[in-house]
Amino acid sequence: MPRGSAAHKSVGEAGHVFCSVFRPARLQSRLQPLTTDMKTTRTEAIILNTRDHGESDRLVGLYTRSGGRLQGIAKGARRSRKRFANTLEPCSLVELQFREKGTLVWLESCKLLEPFLSLRTELIRWGIAALISEIVIEMVPEGDPQPELFELLKETLRQLCEDKDSLNVALLFIFRFQDKMGYLPALENCGICGRSLRSATKWCWQVDRGLLACPDHPVERVRALELDLGTLLLIRQCRSLSLDRIWRLRFLHDTKVQLFYGLLDWVRGHIRKELKSLKLLQQAHST
Repeated sequence: MPRGSAAHKSVGEAGHVFCSVFRPARLQSRLQPLTTDMKTTRTEAIILNTRDHGESDRLVGLYTRSGGRLQGIAKGARRSRKRFANTLEPCSLVELQFREKGTLVWLESCKLLEPFLSLRTELIRWGIAALISEIVIEMVPEGDPQPELFELLKETLRQLCEDKDSLNVALLFIFRFQDKMGYLPALENCGICGRSLRSATKWCWQVDRGLLACPDHPVERVRALELDLGTLLLIRQCRSLSLDRIWRLRFLHDTKVQLFYGLLDWVRGHIRKELKSLKLLQQAHST
């Protein structure tokens, strides 16, 4: 991408927004003095977001293989040219060494493993990556290690770099994420009368209630998704297939748009606030 071009400036501006939209609450009360009894840990991690703190420090949102989602501080990161140079960019895969105490970890060193550079060459990809990071930040509790969720996040970023259909990748991530977090219903039969899934071609799914209804039972459709049998079978495959195989699944174009915004409504209802990263996607579609 030519430096100085309109697209280059847009990605740069989006990156600035990405680093600043997520602002952890009550940060001052969480900064604990470094003591000698802190446990040292080395682990792989995905950088979820960053924020400047004080004159030289940086606050870093992380999803780690061994510790789940964590909030860390990199002391002197904005001044040091050796310890954290080019390693704390959002959506990068790194190897961290940190000390922990309470809810905050103190980063001691960081080695870049995979920067996923292709995410930064296209606003749509960058916006989807920001959205996925925000979903993890808002919906995953801190300090709850889930290695399968770490692998899902890492592979999703890789697929966003390689797959031209970013929206399809986002849907596969959200469905798999719902399943791992226990939110995805069985989708095997009607939740009202028990009618089997394969006995009808049209269904209505109230995502916020987890209710799947057959055509015999009209439900409120304002917050429901009208889906065909083929789409529901794809969603079930997203749950049952191994992680390396789910990326072969493809949703139809019209179905993708409906599913995407329906699932985002579900996320917003669950976290009870707007998703700030949607501004990046709106910016991407307007350019």
